[in-house]
Amino acid sequence: MAEERKLVSILFADVTGSTALGDALDPEDVRTLMGRYYAIAREVIPAHGGTLEKFIGDAIMAIFGLPKALGDDAERALAAALALRERVANDELLGPVFQLRIGVNTGEVIATSDPSSGEFLATGDAVNVAARLQQHTNPDEIVVGERTWKATEHAFCFEQPRMAEVKGKPRPIALYPLIGPRATRKQERPPLVGRKQDLMQLALLWERVLEEERPQLVSIMAPAGTGKSRLLEEFLDTLGTEAEYHVAVARCLPYGQQIAYFPLRGLLAQLLGAESKMTREYISSLFVAAGYQQTDAERSAEVILSTLGIEGEKSSDRESIFSAWRLLIEVLSRATPLILVFEDLHWSSNSLLDLVDSLTAMRTNTPLLLLTLSRPELLDRRPNWGGGRQNFTSLALRPLSARQTRELIRKQAAELDPEVMAQIVDRAGGNPFFALELIRGLKERGLTEKKAALNQLPDTVHSAILARMDQLQPQERAILQVAAVAGRGFTLPMLAEALSEYSLHEIAAALVELLERDIIEHTEKNAYTFQHVLFCNVAYKTLSRTQRVCLHERIAASLEAVAGERLDEQVEMIAYHYQEAIRLSRQSAVRMPLTLDVPKALRILRRAARQANQIGEVEEVNAYLQSAISIAPESELISLYEQLGDSLGFALATKEAYQKALEYWEKSKQAQGEDPDFLRTGARLLRKLIIYYERGSGNEIYGIEELPQWRERAQVLAEQAGDQDELHYLAICDGFFISVLSNLARPLPQDIEERVQRLQEACSYFEQKGDQEALNIALDALISHYVRFGSVEKAVPLAQKRLQISGLPASERADAWQMLIRSYVVQGNYPASVQALEQAFGELLPGQTPTYLVSSIRTVIEAAFERGRWDDVERWFAVIESVYLPFFSDEAYDPSLAHLVGIGSYLTALQIALLQEDQARCERYIPLLKRFGELLAEQKKVLDAELSLLLDGELPEELKELYHTHLFVTIEGMKVYNQRGEAQPSRILETLSNDGRIDRKMRAHLDLNQALLERDYERANELVTQLECLGRVVFAAHMKIVLAELTGDLTRLTGVRPLLEGLKDRVFLRRLEALEAA
Repeated sequence: MAEERKLVSILFADVTGSTALGDALDPEDVRTLMGRYYAIAREVIPAHGGTLEKFIGDAIMAIFGLPKALGDDAERALAAALALRERVANDELLGPVFQLRIGVNTGEVIATSDPSSGEFLATGDAVNVAARLQQHTNPDEIVVGERTWKATEHAFCFEQPRMAEVKGKPRPIALYPLIGPRATRKQERPPLVGRKQDLMQLALLWERVLEEERPQLVSIMAPAGTGKSRLLEEFLDTLGTEAEYHVAVARCLPYGQQIAYFPLRGLLAQLLGAESKMTREYISSLFVAAGYQQTDAERSAEVILSTLGIEGEKSSDRESIFSAWRLLIEVLSRATPLILVFEDLHWSSNSLLDLVDSLTAMRTNTPLLLLTLSRPELLDRRPNWGGGRQNFTSLALRPLSARQTRELIRKQAAELDPEVMAQIVDRAGGNPFFALELIRGLKERGLTEKKAALNQLPDTVHSAILARMDQLQPQERAILQVAAVAGRGFTLPMLAEALSEYSLHEIAAALVELLERDIIEHTEKNAYTFQHVLFCNVAYKTLSRTQRVCLHERIAASLEAVAGERLDEQVEMIAYHYQEAIRLSRQSAVRMPLTLDVPKALRILRRAARQANQIGEVEEVNAYLQSAISIAPESELISLYEQLGDSLGFALATKEAYQKALEYWEKSKQAQGEDPDFLRTGARLLRKLIIYYERGSGNEIYGIEELPQWRERAQVLAEQAGDQDELHYLAICDGFFISVLSNLARPLPQDIEERVQRLQEACSYFEQKGDQEALNIALDALISHYVRFGSVEKAVPLAQKRLQISGLPASERADAWQMLIRSYVVQGNYPASVQALEQAFGELLPGQTPTYLVSSIRTVIEAAFERGRWDDVERWFAVIESVYLPFFSDEAYDPSLAHLVGIGSYLTALQIALLQEDQARCERYIPLLKRFGELLAEQKKVLDAELSLLLDGELPEELKELYHTHLFVTIEGMKVYNQRGEAQPSRILETLSNDGRIDRKMRAHLDLNQALLERDYERANELVTQLECLGRVVFAAHMKIVLAELTGDLTRLTGVRPLLEGLKDRVFLRRLEALEAA
């Protein structure tokens, strides 16, 4: 390949005072001196393994690491700099008149290995910095950059660094003046831990798993090359072949964070014994054999396979996925003790990390040893990985001791000269992979005797691997580079597709050579893989961005061609390569042209997005579709943005996606004219945007002004297109729409009746068509309508009917339960609401977290609080905490959970803690609520206001505007004022007089506040009784005490003391006791 990225060291040297020298000497003398200087450079630089790139006047530029890396190029550059300075200083002609300034820098460049091309050998920032370093050097001084210093400070001595302002750099850079080579190489020895102790600990944990039949999670963490995989192999060997156990391995790929559950494919095949058994029938049979019902077994099997894109069309939420995998592993481990291994977990997706973590939370006893192998980078993403679990053990592998490294070298290359062996021990730094790679590199070059000098040995893994790669034949090197783009696994057909410049025979022969060199190895089905992933990393880094883009495109096309009818199993991988090609092309300062087949790439990216959406992976859906949008022609953008909006739930990005789709629809309106399909698309987009506001974000007041215009236009477009589905969908919109409008003013009775009739017609229409998705939304609109406008007795049977719809996604089914429970609460049937919530819990898979039910739980918690059923609050709040606390304890907290349904439950719990004067619980809940606030946007003010009312009894000045603009804050503030015997000023309530959201309870609160303002205590007592009948039992008890304080009349306090004592309401008990004492 003509161009490559290479890690090199660049040397710049110039002569101090050369201009003055030219003035003092004859031009011929100057030429003679410079010629002698150049001659010395031509001797010194190549002798140290460098390449002289050019002479520029009195300056020399040399590169170490081109055309081939030698592994210790930074050291060679410094040795050459010292030799050049010494040779010039000792030269009888040059010494008296020449003083050199030398700068050396190490970094990545784009390089060509063909100097005859006439182009620069190397370009990049590392070259520019080297030149700047030389310009900031004193006469007769050698300075190096920080990266060079880090690579060589074990072999050379330096003065203290100084900082210099360098042109083109935003911040000063460090200059390290070179003193000279160390007499003895510096050795860094971190704490040493022998592998024998690690093996003993693994064996002990395995015995514990077998004895206790409880899962154990062991995290083996260490830098690359320290021996994690080797330790695992040795541990498994110690178990022997007679013991009854089963091992399955999931290998995470370097691009794993973009591919959610791909490693589970290999794990499942090993668990089941063959890929042919990865079917719904076989997996469900395992569940049935373990005692599960057939329907549950089939559902779990389908969830597992849909995770991998193998079977199943239904959507699966993450909790269903986690639960299904936990159950499968539990079932299999009951039959045979399991050892599950996750290699390179630091490359996994967040979804897979969560799944692995959830496996250790199995509540049943099962013999399972879970081993995760990762680099320390995992802790950057999950600082608390495994923390807080009793069944978690962390093994941090330390570098080998010198004695252990020597033993390793003797086993691998007993013929090595002792001096060479000592040098390897010194350079390996306790990393067994470093040592083994150094040995292989020496053997391949035939250097096992003393001629294998110290400065020929690589000193880092990157340099070691690069040095080995530079010894390969061109076709062997090209194979490694293509394979690095493909990932750790690759096949001969894929290589042939990507390397058209080589024949199939040449590629096959090169593969044999790479196998013999132990760089690659065979896997199943005539595939190959890198023996160590670091070869993959370094090979990939040698490619220029242009080459990477081209190869990602080719590999995507090759994978699609090979996949055939099994495209869904490979679609994530193919989409990944398209994504990478697109991303890399967009990184270039001058945007690179893409040669990929755009229609084909769009089809794959859309298909991958649909598959990710089925299992609820919103981040992956967004990534796929954004990549598609970035390359799509304008004619495709409408449908792409619509698909994006359909996939994101009710997030802010949903609205933005639909708005973008509408923008492009408007732009193409003139060209499309009156085409029915085009008109239908416009109506559909407007309807989806309307429903976003009405159903998901009805409180976004700033969007309401546009809703009537959107609604009217959607009607016109649907009528012009003759689309009956859209016309009935618009009736559904009207059902939600009138509820939203009631935020501003209560609709007239005839408007309500008309909307109900149209909603009923829409329900019948979609039910007759068998459109379950539309029927679900239509029923939701009708139920919401009845609940909002006082016909809750009609809402209950409809909510029950909605729950009978088959195939509802988890989020929609949870919403159906929420509307049924809310209907019961509004109806005043608290026992029925609790019973319905318990039924909803009964639908959960064993071990499944009830994330989608938190809204229903919140409704019951608030109703229980109002009715004085604080024992029920405690019961259900424990469930809320089981959902939220794991996220609070994890730095990778998911902000999407920071929704008011969770906040409302925590606020209720805090209110009880305050009334019971439970300081410990207050100190626990308040920080958690503030943490919620940090993750909120516009709703943060509402949370701050609620906290201020509970803790301070008043809003701070900057939040008092919410009294006038936010109904919830106004009502809550009024209750706080009233319970301390005060009333909110009437001016605050003026804006609420015609708010259509005010129900009977709110109206009673408003009237009570007015009675307190007018000091009409008889009327106030009547309203307190009315609120008590409406279920506000605790508030009514509090207000009876308040009115007794205001009037001195204690006759209405019957039954208050037993209630407060049962609730342990210390705050109002104290006020009651003060009244009785007076």
